[in-house]
Amino acid sequence: MTKLKIPDFKSLDEAADYWDTHSFADYFEDTEPVEIEVRLAKRKILLEIDRDLSEKLKKIAQKKRQSYDKLINSWVREKIMQEASN
Repeated sequence: MTKLKIPDFKSLDEAADYWDTHSFADYFEDTEPVEIEVRLAKRKILLEIDRDLSEKLKKIAQKKRQSYDKLINSWVREKIMQEASN
């Protein structure tokens, strides 16, 4: 069996498209171990939200097929950007 080589990609989109249609398992022999350091910068905070508001938020998030924490994050980000541009 011929050993497959991982192509050189010109962009992340090109790589993503490629790996959407190819199995990484077929290219495992063309890899080598690397060491990486990961620093997670996210910070979680707790916010108090009225129960009825929380229920409405969860329903909206379900309709949009996303978690309610991601929905809140995007709404807060939008509002901050609006306020920052004023």
